[in-house]
Amino acid sequence: MAADAGARDDTTRSILLDALIAGSPIDDIADVLRPHHREGSTDPASALMELAADAYVACGSSRTDRLEIGGLAERMLPEDPARGNVFHSKRRHCIQGAIMMAAGAEPEDTGWWSVDDLWRHGLDAVVVFVRAAAERQGIQVEDVCRSLAPPKMLAKSAHQVILSAAVLDSGTSAAKCVQRC
Repeated sequence: MAADAGARDDTTRSILLDALIAGSPIDDIADVLRPHHREGSTDPASALMELAADAYVACGSSRTDRLEIGGLAERMLPEDPARGNVFHSKRRHCIQGAIMMAAGAEPEDTGWWSVDDLWRHGLDAVVVFVRAAAERQGIQVEDVCRSLAPPKMLAKSAHQVILSAAVLDSGTSAAKCVQRC
């Protein structure tokens, strides 16, 4: 059972990192990840939160070189602004939760949320921290993604080939390409 969860987490991680490497829009990435979510399940939310925590660590912030969290999501995700207080609060929960996980603390349970969408806000947290890490390190998003990739992804995966092809074909979204393949 634990091996299955690890394989699912690696798959989620690979899909997301491949899509970021390919430059896929966040809505297309969400469309690809959505079928991996089951109502009431922590899949793929737990994998996304773990990846967000790893991406936060890649930012290299410390007590002497702090990462300014205020306005970070707005700066790193201008194409996907938080609309409304609930959306903004959930995104902030995932960003702060990733930081807590990186520090070894468990974030607050989200079982009380009326909409089971932790995975979607976890996706936002990953993108925010991957882009922030690239900016702070002065490297490309692709390089950050490769540093966060599971070992088996370092060899070009099928998802990467599919998503890269989708980006090149301007008439086909990454989500449609993955569904078709």
